[in-house]
Amino acid sequence: MLEKNRLSNRLFDRLNEALQSGSKVWIEVPGDRYAGRPIYLDSEFVEVLCIYTPDKTESSSEPCLSTTWLIRLSQIVAVAYPSEQWSADRLTRLLQAQSPKPERDEPAA
Repeated sequence: MLEKNRLSNRLFDRLNEALQSGSKVWIEVPGDRYAGRPIYLDSEFVEVLCIYTPDKTESSSEPCLSTTWLIRLSQIVAVAYPSEQWSADRLTRLLQAQSPKPERDEPAA
C-alpha cells in the first residue's frame, strides 16, 4: 500500500511541477493520449489545456483553438514531461563525453 501511495504522490508531484513551471506534459490513459499544459490540479483531477492551430478540416476564422481536458488522476497510466533541454551542439558534446574511448592496440614486440 505504501508503494502505491508513493507512486501516486510522484505522479501528483510531477504534474504539480509542470503546473508551476508551465511545462507541457503528455498523458496516457487507457485507450487515449493527451498533451498540453496543466492549468489546475487537485488530489483527484488534472486539467490540461491544449492550444493548437485548426487543421484544414476544421472551419474556423480563429488562428488558434484550445481544448481543456479534465483527467482523473487514477486513470493515468503514464506521464511524460521535459526534464532538460539541450541544443544540438550540446547534445553532441554530451554524447561524445559519455562514449567509451577506443582501446589502443599495443605495438607488437
